[in-house]
Amino acid sequence: MPKQITTTQLSHAMQQAIASLSQSGSPELPNLYLFPRLVSCDGPSMCVELEYDTKSWTSNPMGVVHGGILALMLDNSMGLTCRCLYQHPTPTITMTLNYSRPVPLNTSVRVRTVAVMAGTTTAHLQAQIYLPNQPQRILVSASGIYHIYSA
Repeated sequence: MPKQITTTQLSHAMQQAIASLSQSGSPELPNLYLFPRLVSCDGPSMCVELEYDTKSWTSNPMGVVHGGILALMLDNSMGLTCRCLYQHPTPTITMTLNYSRPVPLNTSVRVRTVAVMAGTTTAHLQAQIYLPNQPQRILVSASGIYHIYSA
């Protein structure tokens, strides 16, 4: 189980993790990280809120963000959160997604993650995508199980 983490510790860990992603490429080119920004976090409740920009290259043929890109955002967000809670990589075991509404292009979206169960061998996280001005209107949600390596 992760040790108790303060909001300051979680914020610092998230900022470091995001900074390491940013060093791996250009924000203008397609990449697997999409360069999230930390909006807020709360250590004791193991919640993190990130913001992503949906670029034109993330489009599907219907002119909205492709479902695979949304899955990538959700998995990266839950994975980053889990990694920061356990202080080492935590690969995805399984992830389930629910696409409720289309996600518009060329805008900012938020991803809210929370660890609902943080054990010694696995952690269960949930995440939701929404528009910043409509936090109660969930566009896409996910649930994921992440592997915790033994120390």
